[in-house]
Amino acid sequence: MSTEPIVLFDLDGTLLDPGGAITGGIAAAIEAHGFARPDDATLRKFVGPSSLEGLERHTDIPFEQHRAIVETYREQYPQRARELSSVYEGVHELLEDLSALPVRLAIATQKPQPSAERIVGEFGLTRYFHAISGARDDRWEESAALPTDKPGIVARALELLGAAGRDLAGAAVMIGDREYDAAGAAANGIPCIGVTWGFGSAEELAGAGARPVVDDVEGLRSAIAELTGLRGLAPARQSGRPPGTG
Repeated sequence: MSTEPIVLFDLDGTLLDPGGAITGGIAAAIEAHGFARPDDATLRKFVGPSSLEGLERHTDIPFEQHRAIVETYREQYPQRARELSSVYEGVHELLEDLSALPVRLAIATQKPQPSAERIVGEFGLTRYFHAISGARDDRWEESAALPTDKPGIVARALELLGAAGRDLAGAAVMIGDREYDAAGAAANGIPCIGVTWGFGSAEELAGAGARPVVDDVEGLRSAIAELTGLRGLAPARQSGRPPGTG
């Protein structure tokens, strides 16, 4: 069982800027099935939960149409992701510095497992992580036993890191941009650092229990060190501006 500190990251809105691949993709899929395009505020709510949950919570589209819409969305998503997504400013540097320390890193995302692995690889992030915990993909038989909810995905990430049953007080943290990340962390007894450069507001994150909520990578470095006792994170090699601000 590993005794090193553990840092879990959400993917979209935390490490990776989807650049409209998710919001534009789900909008196009909804329209392809004959329904009106949701407004931009509604589309932003699709970043974080599963696509099926997003359709159920944020639209009045009949339930029996949801799976067909998600299938259409998933078919076109890989190409959209390659063309539109980018790693947030300062993230590579943070992960590089973390990788030089005695710490275990993993991704915990509600993106389907095969898609998560592919996207992480395409954007040069695989080398930083000891594990990737994604969600069940109904099209991939091998993923049938995987969870779909954030608490289950976070639990699996901890298990993959050899931390199942370990006392994680002061030794593990989740980082994410939505309320789902805070809920997943809380269900597993670990704190969540909220980041505001993604798709959730500071109010949403704080209301879900994220503590602290940070606005830039510099603040994230400090929060990681404070919550895990992990020392030695070098000063940020960037301006300290919020990721994606140029």
